Amino acid sequence: MPPKAELTKEKIMNAAFGLVREEGLEALTTRRIAQRLHCSTQPIYSVCGSMEEIRSGVYEMISECATAYMTGYKDDHKSSALNLALGFMLFAQKEKQMFRALYLTGHLQYNPDKDMLLGVHLLGEEASGQYFRSSSRIHKLSAEQRRRTYMKLSIYLVGIGTMLNTGTLQLDMDEVAEMVNEMYEMLLAKEGIQG
Repeated sequence: MPPKAELTKEKIMNAAFGLVREEGLEALTTRRIAQRLHCSTQPIYSVCGSMEEIRSGVYEMISECATAYMTGYKDDHKSSALNLALGFMLFAQKEKQMFRALYLTGHLQYNPDKDMLLGVHLLGEEASGQYFRSSSRIHKLSAEQRRRTYMKLSIYLVGIGTMLNTGTLQLDMDEVAEMVNEMYEMLLAKEGIQG
């Protein structure tokens, strides 16, 4: 009989991530992971410690995947901030279960006083901010105005993303781009910045 393959944290996390990606967060149980790995649940706990540790690791992997979608979307005719938003929409459309795990389960809590809804969980505040700072108009906003603008735009994006994700709304990327641009302009105008 060949020696049994060693169960590593990476193998466990990849199995857990695949399970959530295909079936959703509700499928993430130790028993289901063990079935994928053809083992009992005991070695999973031995290697990873707890289900909460696995869940946190899966969220990190989902965030990395979402970041890849967001930063990977490139249209030379659009600004880097708009490309980021469209990449987010593509993530919502293509990765239904992962989008739901991040935004529709309530697992991640958003604090509007310190978090940028998309930025903190996906890109980090500095990285996501750089996409928007390429606009000369954003520099005219105070830090508080920028925070408000990012928060409102993020909520709008998650709303559209949710509708795309659930099939409630059918839009192509040009229509989404137009909607996002209009909202961005309205938010800047509300803060006293004209185009």
